[in-house]
Amino acid sequence: MKVIFSPGARAYVAREAAYLRERNRAAGERFLHDMKQFVTALGQFPSMGQEATDLPLRGLRRFVLGDYLIHYEVGAEAIVILTMRHGRERPPELPVDDDEDFEER
Repeated sequence: MKVIFSPGARAYVAREAAYLRERNRAAGERFLHDMKQFVTALGQFPSMGQEATDLPLRGLRRFVLGDYLIHYEVGAEAIVILTMRHGRERPPELPVDDDEDFEER
C-alpha cells in the first residue's frame, strides 16, 4: 500500500534529520535509514501500529520508532502519516472534523 506524509510530518522529518546531522552526521543518516525502513514495512503491514485510543480522532494508529511517536491513518488507497514527534516533545494539536463532534438537538 502507498504511504504518504502530511505536509507537517514531512517537514518534521526534514527538520529532525537536519538537526541530527548538524550534531552527528551518522545519527542523521541513521534516522533517515530507520524512517525509510519503517515506511517500507508500514506499506506492507498497515496495522503494525497500535490503535491510538487516547486521541480525539477515531481510526488513527500509533507506532513507536525508537524515541519517536508516529501517528497515521490507514485509508482505502493509501496510508497517511499525519504527525511525528520525539517522545519528549509536547503532543501536536490534531484537527477535529466537525462531523465527528457531538451536537445537541
